[in-house]
Amino acid sequence: MSIRQMLRAGLVAGCAAMALAFAGPAYAQERELVIAQGIDTSGFDPHAHTTAAIEAIHVNIFDYLLMRDGKGELQPALATEWEQVSDTAMRFRLREGVLFHDGTPLTAADVKFSLERPALDESVIQHSFYDTIREVEVVNDHEVIIHTDGPDPILLNRVSRIGSGIVPKAYVDKVGWDGFAQKPIGTGPFRMVEWRRDDRIIMEAFKEHWRGAPAWDRLIHRTIPEDSTRVGELVSGGVDIATNIPSQDIERVKASGIATTAPWPSFRVMTLFVNTKEGSPLADPKVREAVDLAIDNKALIDTVFNGLGTPVRAAVTPGLSAVPMEYHNTFLYDPERAVALLKEAGYGPNELTLKLQGPSGRYPLDVEMLEIISVMLNAVGINTEIEALEWSSYNSRIWEPNKIEHLALIGHANSLQDGYHAVQRARCGLEFSNKTGWCDKRFDEVVGQSAVTVDPEKRSALLAEAFKLLTDSRSIIFLMQLENTIGIGKDVDWRPSPDEQLWMYAAKPKG
Repeated sequence: MSIRQMLRAGLVAGCAAMALAFAGPAYAQERELVIAQGIDTSGFDPHAHTTAAIEAIHVNIFDYLLMRDGKGELQPALATEWEQVSDTAMRFRLREGVLFHDGTPLTAADVKFSLERPALDESVIQHSFYDTIREVEVVNDHEVIIHTDGPDPILLNRVSRIGSGIVPKAYVDKVGWDGFAQKPIGTGPFRMVEWRRDDRIIMEAFKEHWRGAPAWDRLIHRTIPEDSTRVGELVSGGVDIATNIPSQDIERVKASGIATTAPWPSFRVMTLFVNTKEGSPLADPKVREAVDLAIDNKALIDTVFNGLGTPVRAAVTPGLSAVPMEYHNTFLYDPERAVALLKEAGYGPNELTLKLQGPSGRYPLDVEMLEIISVMLNAVGINTEIEALEWSSYNSRIWEPNKIEHLALIGHANSLQDGYHAVQRARCGLEFSNKTGWCDKRFDEVVGQSAVTVDPEKRSALLAEAFKLLTDSRSIIFLMQLENTIGIGKDVDWRPSPDEQLWMYAAKPKG
């Protein structure tokens, strides 16, 4: 090698070393937060789902007019001020200087477009939560007035929950809702970069976010349905936060030195939806009651969740407004009566077979719940078949198309944080009614009255009657309030909230 070649080789090596020296620290300074959930999103249309675990992803991309803090109190977000201007109208002043991820400014036209779609389009999944809104009036670029059909005591709850994320009208007009569902744009603290379906969603910090840049350069949501795999990734440092930690793995996580666990308070209630339609054996109220009485809610909680949960007879939990709490921490269990009811309905021992359908990986130990319920039904002479499917398959084949054969496991949270949320979708022709086949005119009447009743006592009385009608129908059999556990890496400073949202702007690196 000549001197010139030696000098050139040395120069190249030196430059390479310098490049590594500069690139290394720059890369190391980038902060990445990885979250593992049991399910993927179905897309990024904010009005096309009712799933809290999907909204837990969306909430980082989209902002609401208002947002709840860790204590559940409403705080300004895209709206800085609001006032009731009449019994049926509320004025909202919008924050100025807010940008969408493509750099375009937020205007009142975007708010009108985003809220009127679920309010006025009956084909949208979120419609029943916004159907009290008659019009969103644009006053100027930074002011809107929301007009409702009558007094709406929970309008602020509506504009701070699933389905109220604000999107850019011009972009949706350009790409359509199908295009938007693949490549969303919002005003949230993170912008979506890549979606590898059933694997991961990669987001980057939106440096121009109106709150200021988030602490993380990248936010990654990984889809890991299997509990054991999700826990394994947490304790090995592969992920920073993991949802739905099984109770039997809590000590393993704590002993890892890599992560710890935290109780995750939840408004979620686990239920069995019942096919009461003609031709189903559960069309007979005696059979439905027998199923209810055959299930020992407390034993179910103790066996599957090591006691982490509370039995319920309706979708009621502490922290919700206008709910009859006498249904909380109580249950009915009478296997002898269950056998007698089955006999009255014409079924002897092992003459009735019911299918238990449910998701796998959506909720903590969901398949194990089905298995224990199956044992309890077998004990009173009901044969059972279990069909457990991965969430997207369950959702598309059984849940959304209303193809429940007999009994279907589902958990429902309460994003309105009010009793109205727990009952309103059971009205005739709406989501729950379509699934179960149960329809009651008096129920519809009292739920409708509660939606326009401002007086708290009168409203609570109306909702209490609605709860009783729904509970007595046993078109939905209520099992337990879920007490979830979440795993958090030792280098992350963050605590969960009862709304189950994975709001990662609030997460900070330790140290």
